[in-house]
Amino acid sequence: MRSTRSLLIVYFLALLGVGLGVVVILADRVVTRALDEKERTAAEAIDLRTLERVRNEQEKFDRELLTHARLIARIARREYLPQSDAERRKFDTQLLPPSYFAGFGPTFSLWAVTWHSGLAQQPRRGGSNPNPQFLYWSLARSYLSNLRIDELYLKPIDDDDRILDYVQINGTFGSVRRSENLITAGFVLPFERSRVDKVLEDWTYDEVHLPGAATGRRVIFKTPLPIQAPGFDRFRPSQGRPAPADPSQYIYIHVARLSNELEHHVATFRSEAADEKTVLQTGTVRTVGWIRLTLAFIAVLTFLACLLGSSWLIRRGLTPLSRLSDAVSQVSEKDFRLAVERDELTTELQPIHTRITETLDQLRMAFEREKQAVADISHELRTPVASLLATIDVSLRKPRTAESYLQTLKDCRAITKQLSQLVEKVMTLAYLDAGQTKVAQVPVDVMDIATSCAAVIRPLAEAHGLQFEMKSDGPIRVQTDPDKLREVLTNLLHNAVEYNNAGGRVELDVSSDPENVRFRVKDTGIGMTDEVREKIFERFYRADSSRTATGVHAGLGLAIVKEYVDRLGGSISVESEPGAGSSFCVSLPAA
Repeated sequence: MRSTRSLLIVYFLALLGVGLGVVVILADRVVTRALDEKERTAAEAIDLRTLERVRNEQEKFDRELLTHARLIARIARREYLPQSDAERRKFDTQLLPPSYFAGFGPTFSLWAVTWHSGLAQQPRRGGSNPNPQFLYWSLARSYLSNLRIDELYLKPIDDDDRILDYVQINGTFGSVRRSENLITAGFVLPFERSRVDKVLEDWTYDEVHLPGAATGRRVIFKTPLPIQAPGFDRFRPSQGRPAPADPSQYIYIHVARLSNELEHHVATFRSEAADEKTVLQTGTVRTVGWIRLTLAFIAVLTFLACLLGSSWLIRRGLTPLSRLSDAVSQVSEKDFRLAVERDELTTELQPIHTRITETLDQLRMAFEREKQAVADISHELRTPVASLLATIDVSLRKPRTAESYLQTLKDCRAITKQLSQLVEKVMTLAYLDAGQTKVAQVPVDVMDIATSCAAVIRPLAEAHGLQFEMKSDGPIRVQTDPDKLREVLTNLLHNAVEYNNAGGRVELDVSSDPENVRFRVKDTGIGMTDEVREKIFERFYRADSSRTATGVHAGLGLAIVKEYVDRLGGSISVESEPGAGSSFCVSLPAA
């Protein structure tokens, strides 16, 4: 036997389990998504910080190259200036004697010496001799290209006395100075002045190949040299055009360094970033696992707490139902009243209370009817039994003739027949109440049944001095139980005869339409009031109590008629007025 409390506990725990599962899953998804977002944000921050470190390292690397290049530039300017002053004087006095220009003729040789020393102030006339400016700068280019920087300054030395950088200096007139590591490797850093001057302002960086097929990073630093070249007059009448401006003297300092150190630092930064991401991912996984374990622990703890408390909670919730159950258990055959009021129960139990109250009222009325039925049956049996005993007692008081005994036996037989009819009606109602009466649906002609009933009742009506009349629309076939329909019509016709007035009339009218077949039994008897008409189909109810003593009318006939008509799927109604007769109409479905 299943228990409501157990079922409620199971349903509650099942619902709780589903709810906790949904909550845990949703919480897990929300937390996991939040942690993933946090991890992604942190990973992006790590990437940005790594990029910043790489950029800072590159800038530091580039600053070191630029610092080295500027150092060499300062050294170059310091070394070039004294050499240019001294060598210019040597160039003026030694490298350009008049005999140097002997090939150009005595006149030009003399002019070259006097012009260069500042003695010649007038322009030269006549002759097609070479341009002394071009000649001078050709010789100066050869001279300046031989200016030297101490080899010590070409050695890039760090704090640990380790040569790190590759140094190369490109002069204005094509001179190239290289550090020892480049000379040893026989390597010259590529340099195109025209291309560099287009993009170069002071310095620029690029990637360059270094000895050993290595790749490095280079800075090219452009710096001017303060070289004092020989001056020229602003205007040369002999040439008819102004003298050119002094060409700017620049040197281009290359400082290159292998990128492996930078790449090592960058790789270290990225490795550290990868390690941080790994730690971050591990922490996220650990946090997610811990949160899941916590959620599972909370869910299990909640489930166990509800499991322990559900019995008490459901018992409390079922208290109104227990009160109603106790009130129903207190109902007895002597008291059909519930001991609990409807308003004392919960909203859900109030309809149940109403239904139970209605059922108990019906049960009480049924008990009352049974009691009344027992009383009525006892009363109905008492009269014929008393009559039978009286007849027998009278017959036994003294000897009788054969004719007297024969009459006594006839009277006893008549009384016994009445008892048999009464018992048969009571048994019929008992079978109907028990549901043991079966209804046979067969096709029949209702006119045949009506005609047979009329043939039985007609002699009884004539014996009572009544007129009997039957009307019909012709043959009518329906699906019904012929025996029960015959019992209904016979009972109604018999009552019409018994409750009629002398000289009255009884009518049987059979009619039909597409949906129903109607049987109307009409009499001109005593009729009935509205109160009687409402109770006419109740068991053991008799409108005319004066007929009770006969033992024939026990008040069961119309009750049996009503039960039969209901089981045939039809309906019965009555119209009557006191003193104007009654009309009973039975309607059965035509299909």
